[in-house]
Amino acid sequence: MPHGNVQRMFLFEQTTFVYLIFFAVLGLVFGSFGNVLIYRIPNNQGLGGRSKCPSCSTTIRSFDLIPVISYLLLAGRCRKCKATIAIRYPAIELISGVLFVLAYIQMGSVLTGLLLAFAIWLLLLIAAIDQSTQGIPDILNIPLIVISIAFGITQGHLSLIAFLIGTGFFFIQWAVSRGKWIGSGDVLLSIALTALLGKWNLVLVMLCSAYIVGSIFAVYLLIKKKCSGQDHLAFAPFLVIGTLIALFLGEIILSKLLLI
Repeated sequence: MPHGNVQRMFLFEQTTFVYLIFFAVLGLVFGSFGNVLIYRIPNNQGLGGRSKCPSCSTTIRSFDLIPVISYLLLAGRCRKCKATIAIRYPAIELISGVLFVLAYIQMGSVLTGLLLAFAIWLLLLIAAIDQSTQGIPDILNIPLIVISIAFGITQGHLSLIAFLIGTGFFFIQWAVSRGKWIGSGDVLLSIALTALLGKWNLVLVMLCSAYIVGSIFAVYLLIKKKCSGQDHLAFAPFLVIGTLIALFLGEIILSKLLLI
């Protein structure tokens, strides 16, 4: 291989590695910020002010807010009162870091990678909040819709058929049940998910994956007697899982099913 080609390949690999590190660190940082949003938004708390320990209300020092690392150094306990820090905090940070890296790998571009990364980061927060409160806050849904549409425009894959399938499916359920089956937040979320996926066949993969995963989880809970047939499960987490499957594995699934 000519020397010039080897040098260009080396520079390309170096640049890619730098971007991977950048996206990983950015994901960890936004994961930490996401923990603040997950805690404060459902409790109607402002975003200003320093973070405090939920148990003793002691203001958390800056060096105890380093994503993942601080949790490990503190052995998962508050420095002041020794109360256990929920594993959710480092988990959200790690998942955010991984999602940001996957977004860059998927797109191979900084701009579109960032758009996708912030979109799926918001999806992670929505899933976490819906799981604990069974509600999807508009303060997260609206920016998600804007970012998803922007991403769809950059990809040139916004499709009317996709919106009729994705958003129409949830809007009909909401209208027929008058909000009893699903909430308006789910309808707004479906707009974002459809814009993010763009193609009608990927929307179908998302819906099928969400309902399959949701059904498996519901059966598991019923077998373990952790819920009854009358209990309502938050559906946003399954929609998010279905969306991630469609985003990162959808093309492979469709090719196997000969739908592409």
